[in-house]
Amino acid sequence: MDKKILWSQEYSVNVADLDAQHKEWINICNNLIDLAGSDSFTKEEALMRVARLGDYAHYHFSTEEKLFDETKYPDAVAHVEAHNQFRKKAESFIDQIRDENIDAKETIKEIAEFTIDWLLKHILVVDKKYSEFFNQHGVK
Repeated sequence: MDKKILWSQEYSVNVADLDAQHKEWINICNNLIDLAGSDSFTKEEALMRVARLGDYAHYHFSTEEKLFDETKYPDAVAHVEAHNQFRKKAESFIDQIRDENIDAKETIKEIAEFTIDWLLKHILVVDKKYSEFFNQHGVK
């Protein structure tokens, strides 16, 4: 995947803060795509970008999970489980980048591809489920 992802209204969950966070997450993925396309980069730079991805995912998930608690979202348990699976995967990304035996450029590309695929499917399938519920509970 060499192509950057552009935000589309199709990805909107009709909650301004969450849409802004999803846009930023897509931007972080696009930065990984740029890095993978770079002729050279340091392992430290790769670690910083992958750590940023994991940190931002944690921040975003915490925002959603707080809203689940505040609104008593009925599908929270399953949704949080999906978040936890990604959290574990993000931790493994750091280990992959630290591995001296890997091709960092290829690994960054794989991380970007996995994350973009996961994020877009998560937004379109899992996050879209809370959109109307949040709106009905005053979260817009």
